[in-house]
Amino acid sequence: MMASNLKMSRLALLGALGGGWLVLTACNTNGDRFFPEVDVPDVIILTSEDGGDIVPVDITSADDVKANTIYAEVGPARTTGYGGVTFDIVGTGDPICVWVDPEIVFWNEAIASRPSEDDKKYAYPDNVFDDGDIDLFVGLSVYYTGSPGETIGDFVVQYEDSLGNVVPVSLADCPNRFGPIDDPVSGGRGAVDWCTVPTTQVGVSYTVLLRTWSTPLDDDRLAFGLLVANGSCESMQTTVLGASGDNVEECLITGEAITPDGDPGPFYGFNEVRDRVWEHSIDFEEQFCLLPSVTDRSVRMSVFCEDELDRIQEAGGQCEREVITDPENRCFCGDPNKSPSPGGS
Repeated sequence: MMASNLKMSRLALLGALGGGWLVLTACNTNGDRFFPEVDVPDVIILTSEDGGDIVPVDITSADDVKANTIYAEVGPARTTGYGGVTFDIVGTGDPICVWVDPEIVFWNEAIASRPSEDDKKYAYPDNVFDDGDIDLFVGLSVYYTGSPGETIGDFVVQYEDSLGNVVPVSLADCPNRFGPIDDPVSGGRGAVDWCTVPTTQVGVSYTVLLRTWSTPLDDDRLAFGLLVANGSCESMQTTVLGASGDNVEECLITGEAITPDGDPGPFYGFNEVRDRVWEHSIDFEEQFCLLPSVTDRSVRMSVFCEDELDRIQEAGGQCEREVITDPENRCFCGDPNKSPSPGGS
């Protein structure tokens, strides 16, 4: 009897605190409504064209890059966990380079303006709505914790030290360099991520994880180009592009801005994806990739962006960035009215 009276007193107190009786109801939801509805898988297992493991290739020219780049799209995570792409490669005994370029390009004015005339590639604001971000990890398959095609994991194991403290230890071969700036496997939105596995074990399986960090705001479909090559990424970049630094790595893979027409790929080689690439995005990337030594004003990004705006307006359209209703009106450049001031953010 005493327990019953106590229970009734607590209910009365709750009613008094709320100005009336408190009614508790249960809800039955898995939270799906909080995630984007996109008809593209959020967790993907990637294979070679014949359905087997992806095999590293020799890259000595731009034509080799075009022929061996794999293009695909991945959707945003549909759970509170990560989404992304995984695939396996077999060690060759030599270094292997994994290079991934998410749509579309990275430039600095997405963060702050570039007041110097020498920084001609950054002379116009970036369109932040068409950029996505993938983070790259590579490690021995035996250390990978994810479930292929179902959940995204990592290469972290838990180690208990002599004091009983549990310490997470990464067993990944990539990233293999550290630092807030010099870290090519997490370059940021729209930036290339790349990493060299320094020495692979012959015949041993390695898992590559392309973990989705963010998808483009305009369509929530993150397109990317992927290259798996023999040798180091640094030597490949120098061999093909003849230079490194100054964001020239953006120029190795082009055409990764795939039109979201329902088929997410994968597509093997540029020729297979050529007709699916956003119109004008190739011109946009080529303009961005002009060498820094080119000083004529007609080749600067600012002129390309001004011409893009004029072309769309002359055709009776309006520049579309955040939501693309007409592909002819898609703008790859940002809004000059929203360009940050020098030193601003």
